[in-house]
Amino acid sequence: MLRIRKGVKHMVHALAACIPILALLGYLSAHSVVAYAQVSSDSQGVSVRNSVGMEMIRIPAGEFLMGSYESGEAIKKVFPKDEHDANYFNDELPQHRVRITRPFLMGKTEVTVGQFRQFAEETGYRTESELDGTGGWGFNKQKRVCEGRSNAYDWRNPGWDQTDDHPVLNVTFQDVNRYCQWLSAKTKQTYRLPTEAEWEYACRAGSTNRYSGFNDPQELCSKSRTIDVLKNPKFAHIQDLEIPEDGSISFTAKVASYPPNAWGLHDMHGNVWEWTGDWHDDNYYAVSPTDDPQGPETGITRVRRGGAWNSAPLWSRASFRNWNSEDTRCSNLGFRVVAEVSRLEEGVTMLFGGDVMLDGDPGNAINHGIDPFVEFATDFGSVDIAVCNLECVISDKGQMEHKNYVFHGPEKALPLLKKHFTAVTLANNHSMDYGVEGLVGELEKLEAAQIPYFGGGRNLHVARQPLVLSRNGFRVALLGYNGFGTEHYEATATTPGVAPLRIEIIEQDIKAAREKYKADFVVPYVHWGPELVASPYEWQRKMARQMIDAGASAVIGAHPHVTQTVETYRGKPIVYSLGNLVFDYFPGDPQVWTGWLAKLSLGKSGDVDLELTSFEIDHQGIPRKSKD
Repeated sequence: MLRIRKGVKHMVHALAACIPILALLGYLSAHSVVAYAQVSSDSQGVSVRNSVGMEMIRIPAGEFLMGSYESGEAIKKVFPKDEHDANYFNDELPQHRVRITRPFLMGKTEVTVGQFRQFAEETGYRTESELDGTGGWGFNKQKRVCEGRSNAYDWRNPGWDQTDDHPVLNVTFQDVNRYCQWLSAKTKQTYRLPTEAEWEYACRAGSTNRYSGFNDPQELCSKSRTIDVLKNPKFAHIQDLEIPEDGSISFTAKVASYPPNAWGLHDMHGNVWEWTGDWHDDNYYAVSPTDDPQGPETGITRVRRGGAWNSAPLWSRASFRNWNSEDTRCSNLGFRVVAEVSRLEEGVTMLFGGDVMLDGDPGNAINHGIDPFVEFATDFGSVDIAVCNLECVISDKGQMEHKNYVFHGPEKALPLLKKHFTAVTLANNHSMDYGVEGLVGELEKLEAAQIPYFGGGRNLHVARQPLVLSRNGFRVALLGYNGFGTEHYEATATTPGVAPLRIEIIEQDIKAAREKYKADFVVPYVHWGPELVASPYEWQRKMARQMIDAGASAVIGAHPHVTQTVETYRGKPIVYSLGNLVFDYFPGDPQVWTGWLAKLSLGKSGDVDLELTSFEIDHQGIPRKSKD
C-alpha cells in the first residue's frame, strides 16, 4: 500500500508492482517510498566523514584479551629505571576476555583545537578552566617547566603554539561531555566518550602486543609523540619535567602526524592522554563482565588512556591505566569520541541526482560565482555517497559534433562537482559531444580534480568497470550504461567511449561486482528511455528486473528529462527516471520543470529505503526546493 500526502514524507513496507507516474503528479512535494532488501557485510578500518567533517573509523564487533599479559614484576624487568613498585601495575590484571558485541565508530584522531573551537563559538560555551577562576595548565617559557593551575592557560593557550590541527588540551570531563552532547545534536547521531574496553580494543586493533602491533619501547618513540627513553630515561610527572631548549622533548604534534594503527586510528599511543567514560577501580578487572563492560557504577576518578607527549613508553602501553578527577584539566590531556551505530546506520546512504547539464544558463551562473547545487548542499553532504549524471563535456580538447544539442561545461564547475558529489556517471549521449578527444580531455580534468567517475573510459573494459566505494564497512559498486545512440557513443576494446546498455553486458558486470570486487551493494545508473514521456517502455521494465535478478540492489535511471514510474521488484526499488537536476529550458519545454532526488538507505539488516524528494528547476536551470 502506498500512502502519499503533499509535503510530507512517508514510509511504506510494501509497494505495488508498479506506481504510475500519474499517481504522483499531484504530490511532487517531498515524500518517500520505501522497500526492503536483504544485504549483509562487515569490515574494519573504513573511514566515514560525518556532517561536521570529522573522520570516523568503523570498528568491528569482536573479542580481545584486555589488560596486560605481563605481571608487574615482568614490567619492572622491561623498564628497570621506573621507581614504582611492581604492585603499582596490578590494576592491569588479570588479563581477561572481553567481547565488543556491536560495531562502533571512533574518531580517526583526537578532537582538535579547530573542532572544539567550532563547538565553543557556535554555543558560546566556556570551559571549566575559564569559569572556575583557577585556569588550566601550561608551559612557562622562562622556567622551562609546565605549571598549573593558572589563569594564564586554557584550551586556547597551553603555553606553546597550537594550530587548529593540534589536539585540544585543558578540557575537563564535563567539557568533553558537553562537546559530545553538542556533536550528537549537530549530527543527529549519538556521540560519547569511549568505554575503557572500547578504547583498548581499538588501540590494539587485533594485536596482542605491548603496543599496537609491536613490543619494542624504542620503536614506539619513532611511531608516536612520546619521550625518547634513550634521551630521557627517568620518569617525571609533568610538573617535575624540565624541558630543555635543545628540542629533545617536544610538545604536542598535529593529529595524524604519525602512522595509524592497523585499523586506521592515529595517536592511540602518545600525543595526549584521552578521557574515557569509565570510573577507575584497581580491582575491576577481576569482576568485569565479558560483554561490553562499562566500568564500575561509581568512583572517584575517571580512566584516561594512551600516554602523552611527556610520557615514557612505559605509560603509553596499550594496557596501561591512568586516572584523574573529573575536574582535571591539563596540557597533556585531551579526548577522542565514538559514535554509536544504530541498525539503520549499519549500512550505506546514497543520494542520486538526475541530468546535470552545465552549458547555457547554468554555465553562465557558475562563471559568475553561483553554485547551482547550493540549495541541496545539506542533502548531498548528509549521505555517504552522492551521485549525478554529468551530461556535458568539461574539456579543452576535441571538436564539436554535428548534432542538435551539444553541451560544454566550464572548468569552474569542477570544484563544485568535487564539493557536492562523490562520483559522476558519464554513461550518457552527451559525453561524446566533442568526440573522442573531448571525452579523453574530460577524463583528464576529472582525474586532476580527483572526481571519481564511472560508465565511461578510455576503452570498453574501463567503461564497464564498477566504481567501488567503501563506506561504513561496506563496499558499494556503481555501474553506468547508456542506451541512447548506443552504437555511436559506445567504447570499444581500443577506443574511448561509454558503456553500452546491453543486458548481457550488465548481467556480467553485476556478477563481477559481487564476486570479483566483493561488493555488498550494486547499483546500476542507466541512461535510457523516451524523452518527455511519463512511463518507460516495456523493454525497460523487463531489463530492470533482469538487473535485479542478476544481483542489483536497486536500479536508477535518467535521460527522459521528466520523472517517471517507480516500482519495486523482489523488494528492490527501480526509479526509471529522476528527471533533470541542473538543466535550462529550451523552446517548447514545460513552463515548470520538476525533478527528483532519490535517497537509498541500504541497511545491513536487510532494509532498503527509497526516499524521493521533488524540486522545481528555475528559468536558469537551477534546482530550487519546492515551496510547499
